[in-house]
Amino acid sequence: MTSGRAIDHVVLAVQDLDRTASRYQELGFTLTPRAAHEDRMGTSNRLAQFRARNFIELLEVDRPEGMARHDFAALPPFFSFGDHNRIAVREREGLSMLVFASNDARADILSFSSANLPTFAPFDFERHARLPDGAEVTVAFSLGFVQSPKMPSVAFFVCENRAQEYFWKPEYQSHANAATGIVAVYLSSMAPERDAAFVNKMFGGKVNSIPGGYSIACGPAQELRVLTPQAILKRDTSFLGLEKGATPLLAGIAVGTEARQGVTPATEASGMFIEWLPV
Repeated sequence: MTSGRAIDHVVLAVQDLDRTASRYQELGFTLTPRAAHEDRMGTSNRLAQFRARNFIELLEVDRPEGMARHDFAALPPFFSFGDHNRIAVREREGLSMLVFASNDARADILSFSSANLPTFAPFDFERHARLPDGAEVTVAFSLGFVQSPKMPSVAFFVCENRAQEYFWKPEYQSHANAATGIVAVYLSSMAPERDAAFVNKMFGGKVNSIPGGYSIACGPAQELRVLTPQAILKRDTSFLGLEKGATPLLAGIAVGTEARQGVTPATEASGMFIEWLPV
């Protein structure tokens, strides 16, 4: 029986999407064309899709003036995708959100609520996407957010992809670095047991003790690794923001590949480290 829920993607919030895209292309990633979200989100992205059906979302807050802001006093509370990333990138470039796959975002929200997790109103949106042949289509998503008061710099959400036939394209999943998918995501925490337990409440992913912290199973082939700052620094000695007392941060990812090894530090990858693992 599979434990936990598969990771759909990570969101990397950056100041300059074009500059970051150039850097990721230098690292060997094939990226989708630039696409704009709805004005109420105020963001634009480019994606590195993988054959394993997960991806890295490079994201810029490029239209903050008209974006919807958080409204936690509303009933139900409203969590703003754009506002979270506006606040995040003001502090630092880096990973801001961890996203799980969903077949029904609204059902997941009800499940989170039953588990006494802080939940928010569902969020539906559409955007235009350009296919490899140049055709423009509309893709659509439904999101369900969760956030721990102990992890204010991190947002979790489920993503129900309502137009998968237009979204996943093999032409965007072939990379010069031979990357095949996200294997793990790293979360830095001064209280790894506490924060691993929070994530476990979402989907029941099996929690294991590992050197420096805990791992949570995310479906059959992925995991979230919640580690102390000291353990994170063993993987990337250049990583910033891990001073004593810092709030938990998403720090990096592990990517499966047939062509690379080692670690690309956060200083060279717009605020997140990339660990390259053999497949």
